[in-house]
Amino acid sequence: PFVWLVEAADDICYNIIDMEDAHRLGIVSTADCKNLFFELVKSETDDIKRVKDKLDSIGNENEQISYLRAKVINALINKSIELYKNNFNTILEGNLAKGLLDIYKSENNALQDIESFSIEKIYNHKAVVEIENAGYNVMYELLDHFIPSILKSHNERKSYDKKALKLLPKQFVYDEGTDYQKILGVIDFVSGMTDNYATDLYRKIKGIDIGMTV
Repeated sequence: PFVWLVEAADDICYNIIDMEDAHRLGIVSTADCKNLFFELVKSETDDIKRVKDKLDSIGNENEQISYLRAKVINALINKSIELYKNNFNTILEGNLAKGLLDIYKSENNALQDIESFSIEKIYNHKAVVEIENAGYNVMYELLDHFIPSILKSHNERKSYDKKALKLLPKQFVYDEGTDYQKILGVIDFVSGMTDNYATDLYRKIKGIDIGMTV
């Protein structure tokens, strides 16, 4: 049953942290971000004047957004706990059809407004879409570099295949396994990479960066 709380935490980060990051990158204006966050906080606090006074006392725009972000996350955490308790029996019975924050969105338009705004203005922003496309291309090229080689038998492997597989750590090479296990090993290796490492390896195997590094 705790998976419902984990899912709620993930949803909170997805909706709120991305908004703050987009503001810092200049994708979202201070006014839009502040208004969206403030409306949610206002709907969940009994002392909005204190929140507004505190907000007005903060001179830096990024710090204003950080303050509101913290208030929003705190409100959503408390609401998630409340909804979890209220729906606990339904969760145990396996009959809860919605996530906790999906239930909340049906009760409070403020979070739905944040999500709708994010989809329209952030996730479909040209700079974000360009990065996503680059990420997909990096993942595709890395998988395509290793999988065809690992699926070949030892006798079928050319020098190129052997060189490619030398880049695979031994714990991810399932030479005696099934094709499924071999592919899974490559996927485990690639999915465990940091963004920087994946990008660096991609640039090296594609010949974009050539040179000796230790």
